[in-house]
Amino acid sequence: LTAAGYNVGTFNSPHFLEPYDAVRIQNTAIPATEYTHLQSWIRTLDSTQTDKLSIFEQTTVLALWWFAQSDVDVAVVEVGMGGLRDATNVFSSVRNGIGSLVQCICPVDEDHLGMIGNNIEEIALEKSGIMRPGSWIVVANQERSEAFHKIRQEAHRTSPGRIINVRRQPTTDIHVPNFVIDSSDVPGHVRASSELPSWATFKGTGKRCLRVKYPPSPETYLKSTKPKEPQSKQPTKSKTEVDLPLELPGYYQAGNASVAFYALDVLRTHYGFTRLTDSAIQVGFQNVRWPGRLSWLNIAHRALIPGASDARSESPNDTVSERLCEWVLADGAHNEPAAVELRKYVDTTLRRISQQRYIRMARSRSSGTVCVRWVVGFTQGKDMRAILARLVQPGDIVWAVPFDQPKEMPWISCERPEQIAQTARAVSGVRVETFDCLKDAVDRLSACSADTYLNVVCGSLYLVANVF
Repeated sequence: LTAAGYNVGTFNSPHFLEPYDAVRIQNTAIPATEYTHLQSWIRTLDSTQTDKLSIFEQTTVLALWWFAQSDVDVAVVEVGMGGLRDATNVFSSVRNGIGSLVQCICPVDEDHLGMIGNNIEEIALEKSGIMRPGSWIVVANQERSEAFHKIRQEAHRTSPGRIINVRRQPTTDIHVPNFVIDSSDVPGHVRASSELPSWATFKGTGKRCLRVKYPPSPETYLKSTKPKEPQSKQPTKSKTEVDLPLELPGYYQAGNASVAFYALDVLRTHYGFTRLTDSAIQVGFQNVRWPGRLSWLNIAHRALIPGASDARSESPNDTVSERLCEWVLADGAHNEPAAVELRKYVDTTLRRISQQRYIRMARSRSSGTVCVRWVVGFTQGKDMRAILARLVQPGDIVWAVPFDQPKEMPWISCERPEQIAQTARAVSGVRVETFDCLKDAVDRLSACSADTYLNVVCGSLYLVANVF
């Protein structure tokens, strides 16, 4: 949307480094002074009310007010937790092109169990609460059949005939050799990709892309939701296809990209967002960055903590270091499904490292099997046993650390490193160490010179934020 020239507001939660970085227009956070001023104004108004707003409700009001005052063309709003009872669920159905245009239901699993539902069906029902009559609903591929059936049932009840089931759309995660974007007619500019070690690029022989096919006319979406009629002998019009660059690492990002694309396609085919050309969407996908999700950080040439908020995924040298000990992989995986995806990505990285070492015959300094050093911290209440069971394998090491108290989130508390260590020993039996603070662990990492471990920081987005 930004690449196409639209004025776009985004609100996500939780925040990453500072509370105000969750509220953005054109990918630029609201100025800290303006955030503080609006926050004070909203709290003053709230003090006169009988029913007080929660901190998250106040932040939601702040974001939506700022978007309205800034005259954004469209806002992309992430639900805080659940859906039906969430503070963000305040948008009306579409009237004269205004309202909740598209609702996206991402993969649903047993996250926040007991808070938004006691089983997967109740959680799916809660998340379906953002659906609006007459709006379009994009449903991601659901691994849990109970979740899919409940979501489909609610979607057909709420907005029949306006449902896009991503699972049934023709998409392929592929490599496209010599991939080039024709951005001559696009207002946005293509950002250069961050430089990474060769074993962390995952580009293969070409560009990693998602190839999607979509209907050439708006009517085809409507027809695709109706019961199938007997096929005629007349040939049907072929669908249009486009290759979308996948800049974010991780196998699951292809599924997320599919949801995003079909939401964008609905905007241009049904709501008049005509500047959303294929080229604009490609530029937008090329420019996607999401720190804290499978992010590679160099620890040899710049301090990660404290205060290194400008840390990026590249070395400042002209030549990118291939030394394993100089890099750390940071990911906010905080539940079992996320741990599965992280382990999958780590396994792929380890295979690539092994293959490159074999090819280069670098046996003198890089001999032996590479294992994983997990630097982990958890929020209290998380299923540490299930997460660690998915991550840790024989030969790995676990370092248990705390994280700082997140700003404006008093309900969040970190688990004690001693409790994490006890759980890790019970689950895996591997070597475990505890640290009083993350800085001590990072100092130890910086002092390591052997390329025998892949360093991974995970377990909580709040912990990863401390790394940045």
